[in-house]
Amino acid sequence: MSNDSEPITPMAAMRKVGITHAFETLLWAPRKHVDYTCLCQAVALPDMIDQRVMLEIIIGSEPFKHPTKKGAFHIWVVDGSGCEHRLTVFGDVRYTPWKQIPVGDRACVVCKPSLYNDRIYLNGPELVPAEWAHRVMPVYAGKAGVLAAAVVAKAVGETIKDSAVVAETCFAIREAFSGMEEADILQLAGIKGNLALLLYGLHNPRSMQMAEWAMTAARKLAVAYVKHSAEQASHRPLRMLTMIRTSEEDVRALMARLPFAPTIGERSQEQAIVAIARLLAEPYAMDAILSADVGVGKTLCYMVPSVAAQAKGARVCILVPNTILAEQIAGEFRHCFPESPVALVTDATKGVAIAWDHNPIIVATTRIFSVAKRAKWHPNLLVIDEQQKMSVEQREALCTEDTNVLEASATPLPQTLALLQYGGKDRIEVDKRHAQQTIHSYVVDQSHRQRMFAKLKKTVEAGYQVAVIYPRVEGKSDDDVKSVITAGERFERLCPGQVIVLHGKLSTEAKLEAMQLAREGQKKIVVASSIIEIGITIENLRMLIVVEADRYGVSTLHQFRGRLARKGGEAWFFAYLPREVEEETLARVKLLTRTTNGFELAELDMQQRGFGDLGRDGTATSGKARTLFRSIELMPEDFEPADAARAAA
Repeated sequence: MSNDSEPITPMAAMRKVGITHAFETLLWAPRKHVDYTCLCQAVALPDMIDQRVMLEIIIGSEPFKHPTKKGAFHIWVVDGSGCEHRLTVFGDVRYTPWKQIPVGDRACVVCKPSLYNDRIYLNGPELVPAEWAHRVMPVYAGKAGVLAAAVVAKAVGETIKDSAVVAETCFAIREAFSGMEEADILQLAGIKGNLALLLYGLHNPRSMQMAEWAMTAARKLAVAYVKHSAEQASHRPLRMLTMIRTSEEDVRALMARLPFAPTIGERSQEQAIVAIARLLAEPYAMDAILSADVGVGKTLCYMVPSVAAQAKGARVCILVPNTILAEQIAGEFRHCFPESPVALVTDATKGVAIAWDHNPIIVATTRIFSVAKRAKWHPNLLVIDEQQKMSVEQREALCTEDTNVLEASATPLPQTLALLQYGGKDRIEVDKRHAQQTIHSYVVDQSHRQRMFAKLKKTVEAGYQVAVIYPRVEGKSDDDVKSVITAGERFERLCPGQVIVLHGKLSTEAKLEAMQLAREGQKKIVVASSIIEIGITIENLRMLIVVEADRYGVSTLHQFRGRLARKGGEAWFFAYLPREVEEETLARVKLLTRTTNGFELAELDMQQRGFGDLGRDGTATSGKARTLFRSIELMPEDFEPADAARAAA
């Protein structure tokens, strides 16, 4: 049993963030380095006015509180030329490290000298840690509320002194690159030197030049690792059991039986259906993205291959984000191919037995995870409709190594875009529409509110439907107008009998009933939460407002917009920002006005958000790419120089 009074060592503290081996500590890269090697002589201060300098001083007094400024204190010091200075330091005098230096001892301070009335003042003094004076100090990031940066620095500082751990870290890097020789790894990354030198340059550099080289080399190594991981993740071994022998003749026969004709030509439904069938027939597990923009009919693109696969005895699962969409897709399957068995697995079907012996096509929400686990059932073909709504872990729970996976999305995740570029993921693109569609997109603030709602009124008077999306279901107070329930009541007073309210807290039966009323056009105004984001078809919907649009991601906003003019025509989309937002947020929302193409929008979003984790076990689907080193985070622009160099070679 551990002793509670036993002090926690830095390495023990690192376990809080999952670091259990010493070598992992050396893969925690600094966020920057500070040069404490250049000492300024006191006589040179007049030539260094308004520049940051490091100065050696002698402590002349104990720290004492500032007479008027709260949170500040003074301390008297003497510089090398014998001039006395009164330093003003901000912080709590009770805990300052200045108290640890006895009067009369020497210390180093970084400050900015200024000149006033022929007297030099030392402004913004920062005490240099004694152990880093005359050296280059690495500065680390901690983890807020879990691990202090100072603890990380101490753990790394202790570890880098052990040459055996340095050698072990070099082996760990080689292991991350699938056992490649060190020379091959360095060549792949385009860096010189060796891995041990890189580690010393990161954590104990002899000069600022060495530190800068090490940081650049580590970033290049991180880029190489991300690409290597993506390539390894996409490697698909030859496996006969993954083959679903659907032929082009099979799928064309099914298309001929459809109650309507698929689009044809380049990037059409017909082309996508045939491409999916061909991938299923290959002796490799399919790993593909169906990039089909909202309104082009991606359901049909995977419906026909799914029916063909089920006819060959394959187990098929269509995984969707909500019950309403599951009901809609199952209905489309039954309408187009009434002879093919289809089973719904949603919260609304609890207690309904599945006829597994008939091998139905399963159309399901996440409830399938528990149902499939009990039945020990795994699909041969898993279609994930709108991939951003499912986590990596959820997808993997259904899959075996023989499962063919097709992800369908109008706006692919940044991680998926990167895997398309670096990992060999297959892409099937569809953008040909059955009907011409024109959607006007605007980002508006409070000053446009009156005109926006006047447009809403005209749209309803013209016989069309409108939808208004609110960020909350229930208000925080009685007068909270930014909630579905409160807004629904307000709209009902303005337009009696014309309003339907739709949100996730309704019962499944109430949601389906409300959705049916909206689809049939019996209600002109749909006041909803984000529940109508994915795949829901309201044919007469010609205007949509998203209140507090900054609360949603780009892909979600594009999905909202995709509910408009589903059968063609002109429509209006408003991203409404009733309060001021940060510039970065505004730039993200304004991406919607730059393009109506989902794939282009996803690429623009990736430039802002980053790739996410690209390795086999990567779970972050956006953000800066976590890499071989902690604290080295990569964005798409980090890959561009390496790609350009490779193309030139």
